[in-house]
Amino acid sequence: MKATLLLGALCVLTGCSHQTQSVHLTSLPLSNITDVNAQWTPLTRVESRYPKEAILAEKMGCTSLEYVINEAGQAEQIRVLARSDEQFSEVAIETLQQWQWQATTANPDHSPIKSQTRFEFCIEHNG
Repeated sequence: MKATLLLGALCVLTGCSHQTQSVHLTSLPLSNITDVNAQWTPLTRVESRYPKEAILAEKMGCTSLEYVINEAGQAEQIRVLARSDEQFSEVAIETLQQWQWQATTANPDHSPIKSQTRFEFCIEHNG
């Protein structure tokens, strides 16, 4: 009976000692595009939709986002650095959340990396 209790306690303690620690992703340094491309390859990159209200108003603008590509190859901790209009930043965030990356052979551990992207919303007039 003592052996069973001791074994159970040992299993609980061992399980607790092997919990993974969360990485403080916000403390990652910003990487340049060359480093990002060396570690992560874009797998899925959808185009952003132009906000309907902005089309009707012939409004143009941009949004710059900072984010972390996590171990799963998804954007997280998305932060707006600059925006010309809130509707553009909302669309840019929605778009970025759909992007997917695949770790390259230079990144076998799928190490997270911090990056930035600028989304530009422009209307071309044919005339």
